[in-house]
Amino acid sequence: MRSTDVDELRGRLTSALAPVTGASVALSGSLSRGDFRTRDGQVVSDLDLIPVIRSEADAGPVRAQLAPVLRSLSDDSGLTVSAAITLADNFFRVRHAAYVTSMATRPFISDPLGLQAHLDGLPERASESVLPWLAQPVAYYLAKSGFAGREENIGKAVGALRRLLAEPELAHTIGAPADDPTGDVPPSDLTALYQVCTAALGTLAADHGVRLLPSSAEFLARAAEGDTGEATFRAVRDRAFLENQGLPFELSCLTARPTPASDRSQ
Repeated sequence: MRSTDVDELRGRLTSALAPVTGASVALSGSLSRGDFRTRDGQVVSDLDLIPVIRSEADAGPVRAQLAPVLRSLSDDSGLTVSAAITLADNFFRVRHAAYVTSMATRPFISDPLGLQAHLDGLPERASESVLPWLAQPVAYYLAKSGFAGREENIGKAVGALRRLLAEPELAHTIGAPADDPTGDVPPSDLTALYQVCTAALGTLAADHGVRLLPSSAEFLARAAEGDTGEATFRAVRDRAFLENQGLPFELSCLTARPTPASDRSQ
């Protein structure tokens, strides 16, 4: 997909998602925020969709409806297309989750369940603390860095930590503006960046009383024991999906990658 085609994306998605009748589908991620990555004029960020369903019983039928749509979207756009099926109760409750805060004000590109009207009636900002939700992606990307894409995911963890440290609520919680421990670390020193990000999460929980979500606490417990591999990532990921989507990863997540040109001709 060319970067010049992004303005037409919502309309194209609405048409493509017409066969999906069991979920209202919202656009999330960098293509929703507008900070997507490009290379030589082509979009290289993933296309992230959040299909919202009313009950867990709807997940199976919606997966069946979504699978061919995601495949077609991926082949047509040349992008990896991901969907995280989400229970409506979770979507409306976890207003500080990163996948929610990255959405536009009116995120639904297909809304057969009529969920936008309910979203419009919610308070602008949830009353619960934002800090555990800002800490969640730091732990998630640190955990993922031990399994795949070490440089990319540590970079994402650093970015998430900086957003956490810049949150005004944190300054109020700790009594002073928070210093960025990654500022003096060379970007190439991935081990040091991993360590300072992990230590910062531990300090928030142990010294400042920030009650981390179970996924973040799971990461810190495993990291303290030196367990930084695939098992840790899967454990953190599974808890994060339950926190965010209200569904197990295997029931929630669908991904389609572009079919290689050589395979399309067969």
